Order: sequence, then C-alpha cells, then structure tokens
Amino acid sequence: MNNKEPRHISELLKELMQERNVTIEKLSLGTSIPHRFIAALLEADFKRLPAKPYIRGYLLRIASSLNVDPAFILKSYKDTMEIRSSGKKDRLPVNRFAIQKINKNFIIVFLILIVIAGFLAFRMKDILGTPTIEVSLPENTFIAQERSIKVSGRINPKDRLTLNQEIVYTDDAGKFEKEINLSPGLNTLEFDAKRFLGRETKIIRQVFYEEPVNKEPLIN
Repeated sequence: MNNKEPRHISELLKELMQERNVTIEKLSLGTSIPHRFIAALLEADFKRLPAKPYIRGYLLRIASSLNVDPAFILKSYKDTMEIRSSGKKDRLPVNRFAIQKINKNFIIVFLILIVIAGFLAFRMKDILGTPTIEVSLPENTFIAQERSIKVSGRINPKDRLTLNQEIVYTDDAGKFEKEINLSPGLNTLEFDAKRFLGRETKIIRQVFYEEPVNKEPLIN
C-alpha cells in the first residue's frame, strides 16, 4: 500500500482490516472502542460519532492495533472531512444554502392544520360570537287589545331560541312565529338565544292585557 496516497478513511480502514483479517468485534476488543463507533467509521456515518477529540483518540488506538503509521490514519481522516465540506464532492450548498427536503408527513399535517385553522377562523363568529334576536314587538311594553297575539322575528338559524324557557323552532332562514295566549294583567315575554360554545342574548318584552268589561244594557 502506498502510504502517501490520500484515501477515504472508511475505505482505508476496511482495506487495512481485510489485509490483517481483523473484524469489527476483534478491533473493538483490542482497542476498547465501542462497536457502534467503529461501524460508523466504516460506514462513513459521521453523525453517529462523538466529538472530534474522541475520534482522534479512537483513530490513534486503531492505528496502533493495526500496526499502521498514526499520522497516515489521521491524515486520511482529515482529508476525508475536507472533501465532505469543500472538495470535489462538495456538499456545502446543499447542506447550508439549498432548501432542505421536507418530510411528506410533516407537509400533510401542516396543510391539515392550515385547513382547520381557516375553517375555525371562518366559523369563529358562528361558534363563539354573540347571537342577535329580531322580534316583531319593538316596544318594551305595550297594551294588547286581544287575548291572543302573534310574535315573530328572526335569529341565526344555527342558534337555539327559547321563549319563556320553551323552545321555539325556526325555518332554514332563522325566521320564527309563535302565537301566545295572554293572561289578564302584565305578561312578560323573555326571548333567549344561545350560540354553540358562545354567548347568549336575552330580550324581554312586556305585554299588558286587560279583559274587556261587558256593560249591561240600560233598561228604559
């Protein structure tokens, strides 16, 4: 072997171990280097290796165990690292400046989150907003001439409406209509609209009803 020829550290170690019939297990036992670090060197998987000072120490032990000039081993490792960062197999633009490949699952999850966030933003008012009620009784208190009156109005069809704690059903547009029988005196009508996960709105109207007095006809 020409010791002056620059070699990739992984190829060099494989060749030296093959020439000396040394396996990873034997080299690990002879150098007290963990099996996984020797395997990482042979596979050129430098991400699995510890810090550089530890790698230097490992390479010195390997050189001693394989009876090779330590300077030759260390130079091979140095040349290999320089090739990875700035040599013919330059990966600098890819590693530092190019757009990295993004995991497809991450993209899918990200898009799903965007859709959910957009949906919630669009429906936020319907879910968390304050409902409104329109009723056909504009005045807070008024006098009714008839015992039975009809009240009507409109709410958001997705809201829940009650009148004096009794559910009032609306059509698809949110319109409602209900006939009410009044009692003599003051009648209180409490409209309550509730929104899912949101607030509620109450409107109170009062209707005063006085029964007509039947007068006896005068007898001449």
